[in-house]
Amino acid sequence: MFYSLKKRIICKTLAKRNKQNPFDYQKAESYSLEGEKDTLINNSYYFSAHNEKMSFFARLGKRVHMDETWFVIYVDGKPYSLLQETFPVGTSPLRVEKIGDNWTVSFHGKLNETDEVNFKATFVGKQKPIDFTSDMPAERMAAGIANEKWNKSFFEQLQNVSGQCHYEQEGVLEGQLTLNGKTVDFSLPCVRDHSFGKRDWNYMNNHLWLMAVSSARQFNYSLVSYPVMSALEVGNYRDETGLHFMLQADLDFQKINKGAVPQELDLHVKLDDSRSIDVKAKVLDGLTYHFQDGQYILHENIAEFTIDGSVCRGILEIGFNANNNRYFNQIDLKNIKR
Repeated sequence: MFYSLKKRIICKTLAKRNKQNPFDYQKAESYSLEGEKDTLINNSYYFSAHNEKMSFFARLGKRVHMDETWFVIYVDGKPYSLLQETFPVGTSPLRVEKIGDNWTVSFHGKLNETDEVNFKATFVGKQKPIDFTSDMPAERMAAGIANEKWNKSFFEQLQNVSGQCHYEQEGVLEGQLTLNGKTVDFSLPCVRDHSFGKRDWNYMNNHLWLMAVSSARQFNYSLVSYPVMSALEVGNYRDETGLHFMLQADLDFQKINKGAVPQELDLHVKLDDSRSIDVKAKVLDGLTYHFQDGQYILHENIAEFTIDGSVCRGILEIGFNANNNRYFNQIDLKNIKR
């Protein structure tokens, strides 16, 4: 079956599904692991906040048997990071709590082994949440599906990537940081990410996430490769004209197919308002995290972005399966229609 025909069929199917199953934001906000027994079920809270002087990211990935925990502050060109990656349930020094319509993030403990940190901040949403299933243009998922060979087994395996709810919200993170006895107040443009459902890190081949945020703009590009789908790309961009979704990007997949962190990336992004923007990312510093006994390795990097001529900061996140024969399912990257 021809790619264009397959893509049209999937677009219609996805549009119908999204209309029948709209995103329930309030229900998603109140999700918990109560009663859950499956260790692959994840309830993850992530915050990434940046300006020209300070960068911050934190993740609390709750599972029934442990708390996956990240906490990093980057100031004066130096990263201060929590070295321990997992904690027994309920013992993580990172706390994430919903109070009214806002979220609080707090941490008290040591970073880099000896640096004393006390951190407390509140996230206030400034933009409508973006759901990665129902809000993104249907043609992006349709392109990923249309690239694959269709049979009964293929559609059965698609269920492995459809059980995760994932949405993001742009806002402001305001609070106070005490680092080695010195206290500063801060207010940072921030993106909050919440995902829940089945997450088997070993099912992923490789992925890339580019995210930049400032008071004037916010950019997102997400790419993931699974055994069932070699490449799925989505993205969005917010500026003074409003929110726009990515229709196509020309990132060179060869640059992210080597099992290493690329120090610089550039891409051209076509938006749904007929504009095209240039995006460049340059790594400043980063940390490495390990999932499921090293089956999947993730590199979380603070990066400087130039987007449509404007400079801001954000994240260049890239991850690889421990089996390097898995990247993009080892297909010829030139054959992926985008």
